[in-house]
Amino acid sequence: MRPVHAFLGLRGRLVLALVAVAVVALAGATVALFTPLEQRVQRDALGSLAASAETARQEMAALPRSALRSRSPQLSSIAHRLHRVGVEVFVLDRAGHPLLGTDQGLDRRVPFPQLTRTLRSRREVREIVGEGANAEAITVLPIDTRAGDVTLGLRKSLKDVAAARQVFLVGFERAAVLSLAIAVLLGFLLATGLVRRIRRLRSAAVRVAQEGPGAELPADRSRDEIGDLARAFGRMQRRLHAQEEARKAFVATASHELRTPIAALRLRLGLLREDLAAVAPDLDDAREQVAHADEQAGRLARLAADLLDLSRLDAEVPLLREPVPLASLCHATVAEFQGGARAPIALFDARAGTAMGDPGKIAQIVRILVDNARRYAPPERPIRVAIDGSSIAVENDGPAIPVEERELIFERFRRGADQDGHPGFGLGLAIGRGLAQRMGGDLLLAHAGDPTRFELRLTPAPQQVLAAAGRG
Repeated sequence: MRPVHAFLGLRGRLVLALVAVAVVALAGATVALFTPLEQRVQRDALGSLAASAETARQEMAALPRSALRSRSPQLSSIAHRLHRVGVEVFVLDRAGHPLLGTDQGLDRRVPFPQLTRTLRSRREVREIVGEGANAEAITVLPIDTRAGDVTLGLRKSLKDVAAARQVFLVGFERAAVLSLAIAVLLGFLLATGLVRRIRRLRSAAVRVAQEGPGAELPADRSRDEIGDLARAFGRMQRRLHAQEEARKAFVATASHELRTPIAALRLRLGLLREDLAAVAPDLDDAREQVAHADEQAGRLARLAADLLDLSRLDAEVPLLREPVPLASLCHATVAEFQGGARAPIALFDARAGTAMGDPGKIAQIVRILVDNARRYAPPERPIRVAIDGSSIAVENDGPAIPVEERELIFERFRRGADQDGHPGFGLGLAIGRGLAQRMGGDLLLAHAGDPTRFELRLTPAPQQVLAAAGRG
């Protein structure tokens, strides 16, 4: 048998939850309100009766001896005044003989046992006896008068309190029923709105699954959890769309870029095969074809390495984050480029500092910048690498970069217009900026010409990190 909740949707569950909360709240209010309320009313009634008894005692204590007799006008006046407010009055002499009794004849029966108890112990009694409509408040006092000791007993029915409680209970029940009805209505309206918004999100998710990340999503500007979910879903959808577009562009451009060196490599290998298959092989031409093939193989290897770096950036592979001394790192990296016929490299590290990042990736960015500068710098003019705190700048005296290309050169597979004689795939600066931003920094074109300067800006290492590294 299927459980009950399997037949209820989210709307039904929300309504039932609100009704359950309302029922529990009303039940708690009933327990917390009615019992203390009834007890409080009874205590007030008993206190009021005790105050009336005290007033009557003072009046009776001041009566002359002649007034303390059965049915005396003075006693009857006191009893009549109390009787008008619903109080029964009983007076016994020291021997227990009734001197006064409202609603009863003056026989020798004691109307309630509290009178006997006080008659014997001469102690005051205050009690609530009975329950509900039969409840009574009783107060009994011993009184010293000029004619001797007497006992005064007052009794008042609390049926009016029970009636008031019943009226209050009926009103409370009606209010409870009305509250439950309002809770059901509000719960239904609230649940309907929430379910409608959730269904819109579900439909949007289905469209994204069917049509792809470019599917249109509904806007939800509500400042609640579902609105936050809708906005998060929108951000995810936009990111997926951007990644999909980047993937398409990557595949299209990579296939195009791969086609050129592969075609050139196959051509060179074909020519080499022809040279070697000849009766008299042309060894000089064969060596030339091998050299060209090796050059194209090197281009393919560099392109494969760049594509691997891009895939790691897109996959957001975690990078190290540790203090990196920039002076020693740059000295080691620049040393890789020294020598040869290309432009020399001058390193300035007078204000070198320590930055937070991945040392291998920082060195890779420096290699990209130096290699890029060597492509365009005149052979006789040095490339300058300067460290300023947590920033590394690479300058060259090559041609200026036009305004319209100053951001384009940081895009993937995009190169400047003046690229004649300078091989490359347009990936180096894009990889460098991506790595810098992953480490919390950035790679910028600080000066576009005369000289051309690129700056790698990193986050300085905090003093506490440096102190911990020093202790280690």
